[in-house]
Amino acid sequence: MAEIETTRRIMSGMEYMRKVMAGEIESGPMVRLLKMRITEVDEGRVVVTAQPSEDFENGLRIAHGGFAAALLDTALGCAVNSIMPAGKVFTTLEMKINFTRAITRKTGTLSCTATLIHGGSRTATSEGRVVDADGNIYAHGTATFILFRDTPEAS
Repeated sequence: MAEIETTRRIMSGMEYMRKVMAGEIESGPMVRLLKMRITEVDEGRVVVTAQPSEDFENGLRIAHGGFAAALLDTALGCAVNSIMPAGKVFTTLEMKINFTRAITRKTGTLSCTATLIHGGSRTATSEGRVVDADGNIYAHGTATFILFRDTPEAS
């Protein structure tokens, strides 16, 4: 983990995410656990994909809402990260999600496209949608992030 923190201090968010997408830098533990992938990254816009599996199901054989929430949180944060300079980091302050249909293993690969709404000096906001290959919406949401300058002392 210390390597990720050090790398992000000297690399912009865009540079960092492009290296993660290319497999040059390992993604975060939660992203690996849920087998998410960044498939597109541009300034203020990202696409993150994931496929629901049995591991993410509740007792009704429907993916737990936390799966879609984690996919959204990841993509929404990456949209913000794409505009961050080296050393400027953030954390989720607030998130709002609407779930529109059940996610199951039969849903197949989901894509979450997130776009930046506002990138200020202290806060940023983004919005995103979780859709299947046919464009059906499974969840959509927004998030607010608090931004701060990372320092070695803060670690």
